[in-house]
Amino acid sequence: MNLKTNLEKWIQYDTNPLIVFSNDAKVLYLNEAGEYVLSFISPKKVYDTIIQYAPKELGFQYIKETFTFGEFSYDYALIGYDNYDEIGVRFYKNLHSNTKTIDLTNLEEINIYFILDLARTYTFIDKEIEFIDIFDPDLPDIKFNKEILIKLFNEIYALLKDNSIIKTEVKIKIGEYIKLNNKKYKLLEVILYAENIEKKEFEYENITIEFLDKKVAILLPFII
Repeated sequence: MNLKTNLEKWIQYDTNPLIVFSNDAKVLYLNEAGEYVLSFISPKKVYDTIIQYAPKELGFQYIKETFTFGEFSYDYALIGYDNYDEIGVRFYKNLHSNTKTIDLTNLEEINIYFILDLARTYTFIDKEIEFIDIFDPDLPDIKFNKEILIKLFNEIYALLKDNSIIKTEVKIKIGEYIKLNNKKYKLLEVILYAENIEKKEFEYENITIEFLDKKVAILLPFII
């Protein structure tokens, strides 16, 4: 099958770090998330860690283990090699696997695009910004606490004020879910791209916020 899609870009922009090392611990390849991790953590430290869990023979193996490197923490990793000169690792965050409790009766039905527009209007009322949007017009309304979402995106867009162009992408996150009240829900991913992004610590229940190079990704439970 011939694909027009550039699979390299899917790997490059994935929020799961992918790093390939030579057998002398030199970094041969890394995606954007991997580059971000290694800007804070020594590559040798990551290499030494994955060597401990590497398969004894050629192949790949999932390791269900908590991997912590400074402020970065991952719940499992795919480690392996198909030749004896290189070894690779892909770390995964599985923060949504444990079930959590949420009162679904207090949620409102809201349109995520309306919330984003509201936050933009509030944040950039006195500034000209070019917004580039990649939206799915068929995306249904979601159930969430409206006040929390408005506050969240007001804070997020405030971190992007020093830009003239902001790109926003809204999509369903593939391959991940959150478990609420013993039920699996897909995740809605909102990604904001900009040249200048301030970083800030957030504490929102059942919401994941991750800062990467020139983008910030927000994951929300996709409850409809």
